[in-house]
Amino acid sequence: MQSRFGLLLAVALGAAVGCSTLNNDNAEQRIGLLADPATAKKVPEMSAQEAVTECNRTFIITTEYWNELNETGSFPDETDRIPPCFIRCYLKALGILTEDDRVNKEQALALNWASGAETIDECLNEMTGTTCEKAYYLTRCVMTRALVDGRSKDNK
Repeated sequence: MQSRFGLLLAVALGAAVGCSTLNNDNAEQRIGLLADPATAKKVPEMSAQEAVTECNRTFIITTEYWNELNETGSFPDETDRIPPCFIRCYLKALGILTEDDRVNKEQALALNWASGAETIDECLNEMTGTTCEKAYYLTRCVMTRALVDGRSKDNK
């Protein structure tokens, strides 16, 4: 079973590791990574395919990378700097990340990008490094959780 994000990517392109648990010491840091719903700008309607096309103009990603992300939750070469920047561009194009690189939780949930608000809250802990790395690590965490949740449901 593919994750919702994976389906977005698979449709757009035609084609178990856990995340950190919540830590109350990082609560302020996590809150700082979220966009204020009252001030988050509405982004223009853009399909996943349009976002891929837009971001591939600057950050070209191969189908192999997308397949690996959809199957495992991570890219095959995590030292390659282009794929994380593509993810950042993609999330911004869909409005999941704001212009100041904060997570628009409401938009992420509206697009079914994550399984729930708790997933987003927990995966905020993974947002470290450069702006591109933050976007990628957030996505990796969301994808991994979706894959693990999907496997759990398949085994029931």
